[in-house]
Amino acid sequence: MDSPTTTRWLIGRAKPHTGSVIVSVIAAIVGGIVATVDPLLMRHWLDVTLPSHKNTSSLLMVGLIALCFLARSVVGGVSSLASFRIGQYIGLELRGDLVRHMSTLSSDWHERVLVGEKLSRIEQDAEQVAQFAADALNTILRSVLFFALNLAIMFTLNWRMTLTVLPFLPLFLWVRVGFRSVILARADRAQAEVGRSSARLAEHLGAIPQIQLPGAEERSATHVIDTRYQTAAAQWAQRRTEIGFSVAVTSVMALAIMCLLGVGTHEYLRGVLSIGSLVAFYSYVTRIFEPVSTVMELYARSQRMLASTRRVREILETTATVQDHGLVDSLPSPMRRGLVCDSICFSHSDGKQTLHDISLSIRPGERLAIVGRSGSGKSTLARLLARVANPMRGTITLEKIALQDYRLVTLRSAICYVPQQPTLFSGTIRDNMLYASPLASDSRLEAAIESAQLRDVVQRLPDGLSTKLGPDAAGLSGGERQRLALARALLRESAILILDEATSALDVPTEKAILRSIAEGRQEQTVVIISHRLRSLTWVDRLVLLDAGRIIAEGTHEELYRDCALYRELFEQSDEISPEASESQDRASKMQFQAMST
Repeated sequence: MDSPTTTRWLIGRAKPHTGSVIVSVIAAIVGGIVATVDPLLMRHWLDVTLPSHKNTSSLLMVGLIALCFLARSVVGGVSSLASFRIGQYIGLELRGDLVRHMSTLSSDWHERVLVGEKLSRIEQDAEQVAQFAADALNTILRSVLFFALNLAIMFTLNWRMTLTVLPFLPLFLWVRVGFRSVILARADRAQAEVGRSSARLAEHLGAIPQIQLPGAEERSATHVIDTRYQTAAAQWAQRRTEIGFSVAVTSVMALAIMCLLGVGTHEYLRGVLSIGSLVAFYSYVTRIFEPVSTVMELYARSQRMLASTRRVREILETTATVQDHGLVDSLPSPMRRGLVCDSICFSHSDGKQTLHDISLSIRPGERLAIVGRSGSGKSTLARLLARVANPMRGTITLEKIALQDYRLVTLRSAICYVPQQPTLFSGTIRDNMLYASPLASDSRLEAAIESAQLRDVVQRLPDGLSTKLGPDAAGLSGGERQRLALARALLRESAILILDEATSALDVPTEKAILRSIAEGRQEQTVVIISHRLRSLTWVDRLVLLDAGRIIAEGTHEELYRDCALYRELFEQSDEISPEASESQDRASKMQFQAMST
């Protein structure tokens, strides 16, 4: 990502705030002009006013000098306020864009990128970019104007002394170029380490209860602290480079001032330079390096900003693997044709094919179960049906229209996918249930609670539906979490309900009661169930048996038990699979899914 592209991108970000930018720039220009006046006032005071021994004139000149300092402060304050406002707006807009864009990215990206890394992009990188975008323009304009005015006045005061200073400017530029690549590399590394450290800390804090179970607290905490030390080392290396850069620049300035004062002394002793002019010239010389130093500091900041900009734009320019380019925004109710998979295939990024030529028709209102050994591709197929991912080959149609031709919001409202480990929020139970159905009536809420066998949980909690769950709903057991997620899914009343091991943490009687309620519920609703507990699925209309990513049999329970040896084997073993084993198998499937190809 080159600097011109970044500059255009930053200008585009600042363009909506043109009014504030103009105020900031005008204040910066006025500040630059005012800043060149006081050495001339000082020169007049020393060479004209004081030798005249006129008290009133001297006091008036002192007042003008003080007023000049005050004006610089006021104008500088206006410029700073305008810059601060610009930075605020750009920062808010950047964070909003990042949050919105992250919310559109597909699940494979979110499963691959840690939460701490996302937070680092939203908070730290967006702040770096916003502050630089707010300060850069007025700082550059003020510095250029200040430098040009100072140089012109210096030539007017004494051209020989001015020429003494000019040869040091190429040396100044040489120092800048020499430090550029080092500053850039170390800024990149420091920003990357900050993101990695934040991600590791967020992961540790979110998993402390699980870390405590095997007694791994010290090992995990040490890992987090070690990562912080690595971040500190990267920041230390970056800061050392920046300080070295500053020292090198100051050394050039000191050398220039030493030569200048030597020539100035000679000019004064020759009588061609007054004491007032010498003092004024010295002020301008120290100030002529000030805008250069400011630009150099801005340059060092720009390296950090470029690293942050790359990271922000990397997110904003990341495209979702599941694109929302569809135009179809409605479905017939009830459905008439259902879901159809036509020779779909899916492969992971390592080239390993998970699904092979899957062709499957799911009728409207059908109760279908997808079963098979762990790793046979059941969860992958469920995610493809819900369009969490796209097949590599083949098509999936809903009502004879390809899934990618639907708007995602339409598809999400029609297909409700419930995973084994649902996400719950820190609000109340009612908030969690109404999350996707905010206008649901109390009667629908009660019906969903009954169907999900959640009534005893609600009655046990101190505040019932108004009970706050806390972070990650830590106060609920695995089974209670699943029942709450199922109640939320039932409340949506979607056309298609996909349960991917969504009852694995429940005891068998509760699971059967929930599945019976679903079976006897809305007859027009299509239900797809994935479960290792085949004994709980004998009631479904049809079972589809997967093995090594292929459909090897389908039919009713009686047909498969009679004709398929693998199904009989899995059925006889189904009681031996505990919820914990099922959860472990599901995690393994998710780890495979995280590596899927984009």
